[in-house]
Amino acid sequence: MVIKMIKKYAAVCLLVVGVSVLLTGCWNSKEINELAIVTTMGIDQAEEDGRFEVTIELANPPEVAGGSQSSGRASTATVYSATGDTLISAIRRIVQQTPREPFFPYTQSIVFGEELARSGIQDTFDLLERNQEFRTTPRVLIARGHTAKEVIKILSPLEKIPAKKLVKTSEISGKSLGETITVKVFEFVDQITSESAEPLVGGVSIIGDKEQGTGVSNIEDTEPNALIKSEGLAIFKDGHLKRWVEKEDARGMLWVVNKIESTIINLDCNQEASALSIKITNTHSSINAVIKNGQPTITIDVKEEGEVEEVLCNIDVTDQTTIQNFEKQLEDKTKQEIERAIKIAKEEKSDVFGFGEAINRKDPGLWKQIKKNYDEEFTALEVNIKVDAYITRSGMRTGSYNQE
Repeated sequence: MVIKMIKKYAAVCLLVVGVSVLLTGCWNSKEINELAIVTTMGIDQAEEDGRFEVTIELANPPEVAGGSQSSGRASTATVYSATGDTLISAIRRIVQQTPREPFFPYTQSIVFGEELARSGIQDTFDLLERNQEFRTTPRVLIARGHTAKEVIKILSPLEKIPAKKLVKTSEISGKSLGETITVKVFEFVDQITSESAEPLVGGVSIIGDKEQGTGVSNIEDTEPNALIKSEGLAIFKDGHLKRWVEKEDARGMLWVVNKIESTIINLDCNQEASALSIKITNTHSSINAVIKNGQPTITIDVKEEGEVEEVLCNIDVTDQTTIQNFEKQLEDKTKQEIERAIKIAKEEKSDVFGFGEAINRKDPGLWKQIKKNYDEEFTALEVNIKVDAYITRSGMRTGSYNQE
């Protein structure tokens, strides 16, 4: 009995020793009070001393939490910049300016300056995918008409952390107007490395005085000196920004790629232009390829539902014939927006819709034959558009004020 217990004890000791050898411990752990959380990173083309200028926004925890003991209000974030021939070298240069090590896993957005975006940004994603500190979930944004540094430095009312303003402005604008899009790093990389699709990216710009917008007064005054605005869609081709589209043209592109959550479409009423507004509440779009005699054709099928949101003309919105006429007008307007969007994409030879992917799914053999000359195939591609629109509600009123 004693011998068995000794053997059992020895076995347990050997197991503990063996497991201990395999454990590496927390050799690379980092204390939170030694780190500075990076909320946004901006990447610009450096004017001198390097290829890139990197700008990071660091959260100021006491101010974010509202626990500052100072009599005045301090900024909730601090911005640092440095240049380098590579992104990582520029980031390491920033460390020379900060008392804490930048910590990137909580970064919410990556902003690219327009000048750099036009010269090409595909190489910048190597670090973002390769380095384990970076996640592939931050939103990708393009600073329209500005550098990323200028956009990041703007302090924003209503949001304690400016980085949230960038993300939320883009998201809310997309959900309300259907004219912009939020794209994450991994989604952008998937498209930019694809042989059969190109990316669309949302833009942000500055309204007002960009110099005055960097001060604390910008979040204290009732009328800020500068604001961040979500504006337009950037069309890319081979990693380069080629063109901006906005309003109905941008919405036309988002109809095709099934990225419309909600939008407002104005229709003509009793020969009055844009006198009735329809709020789109539900949409679904699909893209399919049809191969006939070795030639591909694309079919776009859009279904949309909406409700009457505002009436500025003398009309009975409970009349079924009237509603059917508006549904037909809604279908025609949606189709026209899509046709203009396709025309723009063909002009830039940028398949932002993924028509090539649809052809590849339908006939991989045919895709192998045409992909080398797909730019020409894309511009000549026949596209058929079918739109079905339904107006399901007339709102809380049955008539317009003009009737009464």
